[in-house]
Amino acid sequence: MDKVNDALESRGDKPVNALNTIRNDILAIENRWNIVVEQIRSGREIKYRYENPDFSIYNTPLSEDDIIQLTESVSILRRFQGMPGFEWIDELNARLQISINAKSKPVIGFDDNERLKGMEHFSELFNAINGENAIKIGYKPHKGDVREEIVHPYYMKQYNQRWFLFGLNDQRDDISNYALDRIQYILEANVKYKPNTTIDFDKFFKDIIGVTKKREQEAVTIELLVVADQLPYTLSKPIHRTQKVVRRNEDGSAVISIKVIPNFEMKQLLLSFGERITILSPKYLREEIKQRIEKNLENYT
Repeated sequence: MDKVNDALESRGDKPVNALNTIRNDILAIENRWNIVVEQIRSGREIKYRYENPDFSIYNTPLSEDDIIQLTESVSILRRFQGMPGFEWIDELNARLQISINAKSKPVIGFDDNERLKGMEHFSELFNAINGENAIKIGYKPHKGDVREEIVHPYYMKQYNQRWFLFGLNDQRDDISNYALDRIQYILEANVKYKPNTTIDFDKFFKDIIGVTKKREQEAVTIELLVVADQLPYTLSKPIHRTQKVVRRNEDGSAVISIKVIPNFEMKQLLLSFGERITILSPKYLREEIKQRIEKNLENYT
């Protein structure tokens, strides 16, 4: 137990304080690798060793479950192949495939945009977040010229095949998001990094669709009429995690509700359903979408 605790403490883990923990771990080793750990008594002392002196857990062949899990890991890592700063993944994938005798061709596809601009900044931003380094970025919005901003980077998120950086804007002292394809350059910022002490990003996105969120906005309940042909797809792939069925109609359609903060991405998503989904409430949102549809129709007259 002393030897185990030396190893645990050197890794910053809590030490073991019960001999039963050691005994249970030895039993787990026997069950996991289907081997025998024998006890050798020497006076009052008990020594433990493998019954087979040539056995080592590091030389045992991988189980079928191990191979499946590693193959899944290789498929996920392939998403980063070719990304600047992640060249080591190519070598790691090759080694894993040799070790597990994995198929050379991928069996999982991801909906990525390989021609997306700005991905050359990904690893630099990734390192800035992990290293807690403030950065200076040149950012070109949809309208206007390039503006230079100091950002304390906190988080990156992918939505609709685009990556976005979230961080504290030093000038506005507020959280902003930046599309990577609109970042023109990244420089070191000679300012002290301000760590994130206010936002839990796991919760930050729970009441929105997409990435746009303003602090003063609150979530509202939106009711939608879904036609019968669309309903099975909407039920199997909810528009938002808060989706609920309010009532089902005799014609096979249904009224569903979601509780979200209305933003640009949500409106774009609802418009993409066309005639298959109709906004019933709130009234102001229904009128806004109606006006956008009427404006769109003018382009076809």
